[in-house]
Amino acid sequence: MAEEEELSIVDRILRGFSFDTLSFEEKKAIKSGGRPQPNVNINRQGRVFSVNWYSKVDWLTGSKEKTRLFCWPCLLFSSTRNGTWTKYGFEDVKNLERAVQRHSKSKDHVSAQVKLNLLGRVRIEHVLDEGARLQVEKHNQTVRKNRAVLERLIDTTTLLARQELAFRGRYENASSDNKGNYREFLECQAKHDELLATHLQTSTVFSGTSNRIQNDLIHCIASVVSQAVKTQIDAAPFFAWQVDETTDISNQAQLSISVRYVDGNAAIQERFVGFFNVSGGRDAQSVYEVVATAMAPFRFEEKLVAQTYDGAAVMASALNGLQAKVKAVAPSAMFVHCYAHRLNLVLSQGAKSIPSVRVFFANLGGFATFFSHSSKRTALLEEVGCSRLPKSAPTRWNFNSRAVSTVAENREKLLNVFRRIVDAPAMDDDTVRGALGFIGYLENFEFMFFLSTFKAIFSLTDVVFDIVQNKAMDIAFCRKKIDNLLSTLVTLGSEDRFTQVYDSAAHLPDVHAPKRSRAMMKEGVDVKEHYRLLYMSIIDNQTKQIKQRFADLDNLKFLQLLNNAMFEQMCNVFPVEALHSLITSYGQHFDTDRLKSELQVFYSDRDLHGENGKLCDLLRAFKSNDLDMAMPELYKLMCLGATIGATSAGVERSFSCLKRTKNYMRSATGQKRLSELALLSIEKSLVKALEGRGSWWYDQVTEKFNSMKERRVDFTFKPPSLFRFVQKLLLVIRLAQDNSRAKEIPRVPVKDEGGVDVPFAKAGKIKNCKNQT
Repeated sequence: MAEEEELSIVDRILRGFSFDTLSFEEKKAIKSGGRPQPNVNINRQGRVFSVNWYSKVDWLTGSKEKTRLFCWPCLLFSSTRNGTWTKYGFEDVKNLERAVQRHSKSKDHVSAQVKLNLLGRVRIEHVLDEGARLQVEKHNQTVRKNRAVLERLIDTTTLLARQELAFRGRYENASSDNKGNYREFLECQAKHDELLATHLQTSTVFSGTSNRIQNDLIHCIASVVSQAVKTQIDAAPFFAWQVDETTDISNQAQLSISVRYVDGNAAIQERFVGFFNVSGGRDAQSVYEVVATAMAPFRFEEKLVAQTYDGAAVMASALNGLQAKVKAVAPSAMFVHCYAHRLNLVLSQGAKSIPSVRVFFANLGGFATFFSHSSKRTALLEEVGCSRLPKSAPTRWNFNSRAVSTVAENREKLLNVFRRIVDAPAMDDDTVRGALGFIGYLENFEFMFFLSTFKAIFSLTDVVFDIVQNKAMDIAFCRKKIDNLLSTLVTLGSEDRFTQVYDSAAHLPDVHAPKRSRAMMKEGVDVKEHYRLLYMSIIDNQTKQIKQRFADLDNLKFLQLLNNAMFEQMCNVFPVEALHSLITSYGQHFDTDRLKSELQVFYSDRDLHGENGKLCDLLRAFKSNDLDMAMPELYKLMCLGATIGATSAGVERSFSCLKRTKNYMRSATGQKRLSELALLSIEKSLVKALEGRGSWWYDQVTEKFNSMKERRVDFTFKPPSLFRFVQKLLLVIRLAQDNSRAKEIPRVPVKDEGGVDVPFAKAGKIKNCKNQT
């Protein structure tokens, strides 16, 4: 190693060392060090080499080891290493001058000399590289500023949409006192944000405040949220949908669609898809076309396992309704009649079938109407500390339970209010007559008897209503609560419970004792027996309605496989019939043999059963302990049970958002904008979760915004790969330049045999021509 370091660079190259392997800085150092000029001991035919030749020939160098002369540029850069001046060396001192002249004119030498002279100089490709880098850097700096401004616009749009606030004002010019929430919020934010303030003051191309930009931002944000929902559904084994229809403020029929599935964290999700205008056709075929088009990206033909609607014929008909048309293309899409609607029908039909009960609810609804027609009456009601009376709803019988409980709990306060109205001289005659009528109701035994009876019934049904409308509850758990309600109603029909209700009404203060009517005399019963029969008929009617409305559930028999109350029993006797029900309805989704084995292991291990029997808790336990990987088929069965919703309450909750988003002052909102604003409002928890992902959220929205149309400002960075491409392109240009220089090298004249000069273009075609030095 020490010996190699003592050798000159010429001797090292002659030994096989490649100059090209050195770094750029090392090459520059060798060039700046100059060519070696050793005193080579050449003595041939009495001619001795003199070092004065180094000053005459600027490219001449020598090797002490070889005792030969070489060409310095050719040793470093020549592509041919087999010549005299690059490999063997020159030693004919007598003909040195002629050989130097001949070599100086050669193509290889000129090319090597050019490369040596340019080494370390500022070259054109370097200048272009630096210019391109600066240009890319300047462009990206502008893009960063534009994207930062767009992030402020995205935050403003998201906030207003989440809070269901209007975006635009009537007049949005500079002199307007109210430019709309969007512009006003941006200007308020600009007071504390120098970048946004500068943009709003100086921007002439893209201010970001126009109605079109607002619509584009709403669309892009909603698209990112919808894509997040689609990604979760794609990862889920199944999903179900809920569809219902309502009318908005502008009398447009709005179809609302929601989906239900189990996400990657084993949580049951209900997500809003959108509102769709079906005013043009509300028949089954028209509704199906709208639903199929909206849900096509979710591949519902393969993964849809349940469809939940109300009992309307257009939706529920098994012959030509929506459920039949969907099932024709998605065979696994089982129809589930909403449990909340069924229970509502139970209460409705139970009341309408008994005339005296129907009269009771008509009189009960008059309480809320009486106070809602006058501010004076309402003021008196609030003065005595009585709760406001909720209005009854003919199609929402669980709302009537609020009126029943409010009147029952505030009877004394209501009597006080009505008596004050009667005694007040300023009250008009209609008000006094109405107050006297309501006093009569509150002092009437039959009215108070029905009030006590339905208070007991509604105390049970309200709990079930809350359960079935909870999106986290699965259909098996809801079915169990319906069965519990039925058994509780049966016990409510006992003699002891009747006696409690009868006595509670009879012993109320100021209640007149019931009298035996002519109808009782005809029936031959006393007063208490009459009300006992009436009480029993109410309870029997309710239980009969529940049995009828919830009887057609044979196709859900497979849910017994997940009934925690039967796990020990099924450990001894496997539920073959329930498994057969599953195979019949969803056999294509399961490996039946493996599922049976996993169920047997599951039933035999009590530690896996959970505590409260809720399927949502069992799903989380399986996921947290990686049992979804150990028992994939059982976990899939749990996902199926959790996906099948018991109610369409989730989609009905979107109607409230519809009323807030499209109200009297915003009735001209377009359909697309309405649906997207509703999505951002209803799914605000998901929007906040996506916002929490930081730059990913802004990048996704920005890319969609930029790809919608050609923007007048830049939002796309020029990547480093583009800079490297420019470098490669410039390298190609440099090589082409080297080739062009090589073509410009002076050539030795070519003469023919007669001594006449021959053009270069024809020289290669002439035989026996020779170069003249």
